[in-house]
Amino acid sequence: MSDEAYLKIYQAIDENPQTAPKEDGQPSKAFIEFLKLLYTEKEAELIQHLKMNTRQFRSAKDLAELSGLTEDEVKDTLAAAGKEGRIIDFMGSYILPPIPSMINQHMFYEETKPDDLKAAELYQAFFIKDGFYKHYESTEMGTPLMRVVPVERTLHPEQTILDSENAHKVIEAADKIRLVPCPCRTRTEKMGIRECKDRVPVGCCIMLNLSASLFENAGLGKSADKDEAIKYFDQMQDYGLVPTTENYNDMKHGIICLCCECCCSQVRGRTRWDNPEAIAPSNFVAEATHDCIMCGECVEKCAFDAIELDDEEERAIVDADKCMGCGVCAVACAQGAIKLKRVEREKPLDNGKHLIKTLVAENRKG
Repeated sequence: MSDEAYLKIYQAIDENPQTAPKEDGQPSKAFIEFLKLLYTEKEAELIQHLKMNTRQFRSAKDLAELSGLTEDEVKDTLAAAGKEGRIIDFMGSYILPPIPSMINQHMFYEETKPDDLKAAELYQAFFIKDGFYKHYESTEMGTPLMRVVPVERTLHPEQTILDSENAHKVIEAADKIRLVPCPCRTRTEKMGIRECKDRVPVGCCIMLNLSASLFENAGLGKSADKDEAIKYFDQMQDYGLVPTTENYNDMKHGIICLCCECCCSQVRGRTRWDNPEAIAPSNFVAEATHDCIMCGECVEKCAFDAIELDDEEERAIVDADKCMGCGVCAVACAQGAIKLKRVEREKPLDNGKHLIKTLVAENRKG
């Protein structure tokens, strides 16, 4: 079979606000090859008719009319893809999964299956080499899709924090929670190139609400109650992982990521690549007091190179422009000499709909 069906799938993906990976303005060859790993030729003949927009579900009847198959043949052909989360199957109506789910399909589980390393190599090509990370992380006009969440226990006591800035509150507001292996560290782990291997575990992302339901349907990850998820979140802060979530204020989020500077597809835009708008900072900045003993633990823990020891000041000094306001440095400080103080910076968007509208407008896809 020619690439025609896969190119049509590509075109449907490119219509979404984040667009699809390109190479010199043309469809990325590596991404087309990735789609071939994701979908069999038989599946692709049907999936080419699907969209990524949640308002454009297509029923088995629709696909039967478009393909010439019976409805039962459509359902049988797409059964595995729906069960595994390679497409979204909602009671016999189908759409393509969102970009983050699609490009990480081979990395939501610990074991290494036959296509996983090839998928990882293709990801390195279309995501990093071809520069898709810029579209994945932020809009063309520089609005980040994700933001840092401050660790509440690291705030100065007098500082105020909104519920939407508090990861514990976001978790408590969730209807469903699922812990799913972090695809970013899973990928580098499978490839044998994980730089943080001796420092942090592969760990999990905390999937919430609809995201948790989709992963549950695909049989990926494990369910957790609110207390378990909060306990897990706190444990990961002790490892120095940076908490992030979608860049909006509404309490209904889909994910809390726990990010390292060397593997994360969002944070790496700022720490390793050329996208300073890869992630929005919190509205807090770290500040060391004169109780600081210059041990350098905060310098070592900071993923953003925002802290240095000042011999004249005899304490750690924070570069506010580099500091993302996560609080990882404060968690690491045994002296309790560094805390977060509120500094109003980038205002998050209102909610998920506002984020999508901003994506469409600023990527000129409207």
